[in-house]
Amino acid sequence: MLPESNSPWRPELSPAPGGSRGGARKGAAPADLPAIAAFEKEFPGASWMSARVFREIEEVGAMAEALVASVARRHGLSHAALNAMAIIEGNGAPIPTGTVGALMHITTGSMTSVLDTLERNGYIERLADPHDRRRVLVDVTTSAQAVLNGLLPEVVQATTAALAGFSAKELDDFLDTLDRVRQAIAAVPSDLGPPASRLTPAKLKRA
Repeated sequence: MLPESNSPWRPELSPAPGGSRGGARKGAAPADLPAIAAFEKEFPGASWMSARVFREIEEVGAMAEALVASVARRHGLSHAALNAMAIIEGNGAPIPTGTVGALMHITTGSMTSVLDTLERNGYIERLADPHDRRRVLVDVTTSAQAVLNGLLPEVVQATTAALAGFSAKELDDFLDTLDRVRQAIAAVPSDLGPPASRLTPAKLKRA
């Protein structure tokens, strides 16, 4: 039986109970092999392991986001608001709003909403760019710095505790792997051409 999952697309791509990391390679758990074969038959040319890795990245990323967000909520902030405040403060000087949005990888509309909320709460101020009238700069207020002085140590404490069981070498190797994954994703062409047709299993077809 396949493990239960919150996966929005394929349950067999989610972590197996007990942290099993079975896959279509040496060390694959025998119970996983039918699911692997079925997946790669359904999606000709696909790699079950690649899909599984992406699913794990999504899941672990969501857990990391949730951990930091839980700390931010204790201080009445969303995770996005915390990120924006930390980026603005970390710049050391007023910063263009567009730069904040680019660093956070969110849309202009979403960025505007986050900044509007922070401004209403007295955490940021918008300033005219003295060198370019078309640009708006933002900076944190002393109130924001007071919040960050209490919040950021809690974030660091939580993230340190989460990874305390890993050696410095393991974490360094992991960063190298993440960097390679980041570069590989960035290098994916925008147009890969049409994929092979899906061979939808009969049990998944709707009448």
